[in-house]
Amino acid sequence: MSVALIEREPRSGDGISSRNSGVIHAGMYYPQSSLKTKFCVEGNKLLYEYAELKNISHRKIGKYIIASQPSELKRLKDIYDQGILNGVELKFCSKQKINSIYPKLKTEGAIFSPQTGIIDVPELITSLEGDIQHHGGVISLNTEFIGATKKEGIFEVKCNDGNTFNIKSKNLINSAGISSETVSESIEALAKKHILSIRYAKGHYYKYTGEHPFTSLVYPISDEFTSGLHVGFDVSGQIRFGPSLSWVDNIDFTFDESLKEYFIRSIQKYWPDLNPDKLHPDYVGIRPKIQNINEQMKDFSILHAKDHGVSGLVNIQGIESPGITSCLSIGRYVTDLIIKN
Repeated sequence: MSVALIEREPRSGDGISSRNSGVIHAGMYYPQSSLKTKFCVEGNKLLYEYAELKNISHRKIGKYIIASQPSELKRLKDIYDQGILNGVELKFCSKQKINSIYPKLKTEGAIFSPQTGIIDVPELITSLEGDIQHHGGVISLNTEFIGATKKEGIFEVKCNDGNTFNIKSKNLINSAGISSETVSESIEALAKKHILSIRYAKGHYYKYTGEHPFTSLVYPISDEFTSGLHVGFDVSGQIRFGPSLSWVDNIDFTFDESLKEYFIRSIQKYWPDLNPDKLHPDYVGIRPKIQNINEQMKDFSILHAKDHGVSGLVNIQGIESPGITSCLSIGRYVTDLIIKN
């Protein structure tokens, strides 16, 4: 099959794919039967293998999920139990053990995930682009998807790269991320009842330029809405904290520096020695949520003809964390759907 990738931005991944923590997740947070668990656990192995094969910068530095209060220990145990059920390699750390590893942190217990790591996402995207082009695919940047109609089993996809033109295709995959709702609405054959509303969850990251005790990723206990202000790294060793969570009505990547006090309070709950003067604005990302505010995280949505009745269409929505980790596994899954179709 030949592939044409239509990308509205001047470079691939410029929306949400390159505006996240760059973490290779292990898959302990999600229900066992969910697509998030399936694709994350599979994708973790596939992504490490791919990164090695393609010499993409990455580091398997591990992650500690920490409880800073005795009241958080039950939630910690629940995450551990879920992870073991999902087939994730985890180690439970006592208060004494985690305090010996991180004596400067306020901890009551922890879980260690040795298979969690970090990856240079722009390098990953560049490598995937190279794969598409090497195998005869076409990538059209600065090209907006206008709409699609279906006639006699063929999609006519209307695009605009400064000039309007059509592409004819047997299959159509909507993987537009934060714009997936808009694209879904522009596919004439897709009924509205199969289109999910996307809500924008804006997340800020602050970088830290001073000395710090961290040698691995460190995540505080999360709630059902967010993974909390965790300690992240890029592949050069620079640490950052985030993401925060605020619901917004528009796609806007401007940085709100008034959040600094919130970051300071949140981080000092587990790292009291944080120096606020060393905390600086870094970047902003927006997650495409398919759940309402104060609603628990929902699973990835990958609908095909069996779900919506449109042969040849795979409609993908709600790909947030662990989307980067899951990308190769999702790719295999969608390929199988296309082949079976």
